[in-house]
Amino acid sequence: MGYVMARFQGTIFTLVASSWLAATYASGAQEPPPPMDGMEMPRPDMPKMDVDKEIARMTKRYGLSDSQKAQVRPILMDVKARMDALLKDSTTEFRERMQKMRAIRDEKTSRISAALSDDQRAKYRKDMERQAHEQGDGPPDGPPLPRPGGDFGGPPPP
Repeated sequence: MGYVMARFQGTIFTLVASSWLAATYASGAQEPPPPMDGMEMPRPDMPKMDVDKEIARMTKRYGLSDSQKAQVRPILMDVKARMDALLKDSTTEFRERMQKMRAIRDEKTSRISAALSDDQRAKYRKDMERQAHEQGDGPPDGPPLPRPGGDFGGPPPP
């Protein structure tokens, strides 16, 4: 199913990019089109972390105490500031930016885990591993999942 969805997304991207290029060419634009990378400039549609909502979600999900909320808040504030700065940084290549985002996320997981009880930590780490897997990073001890439009390493499944 993942392969089919990735192929579908790749096809949609190709159609959108082709339409955009055709429209740009047909309009007789004098300046070159912006980079197709899509991440060279900050994306205004990218969701920003709301620290208060994240703490409320974590409190509901993991049962954070007031003391734990006080420990988690500065961690989330730091992560938000670092992610926002990284998204605004147009001098860093896309792949490097993605690596830095993963490193920030991994550090956040580690720092927040230290503030949790054993039961909370187990649930939190499981959630973070699932989230990383869904974002294409794969399990921490395994290879990453193929990226949409990337090399899938063989023929499609039957």
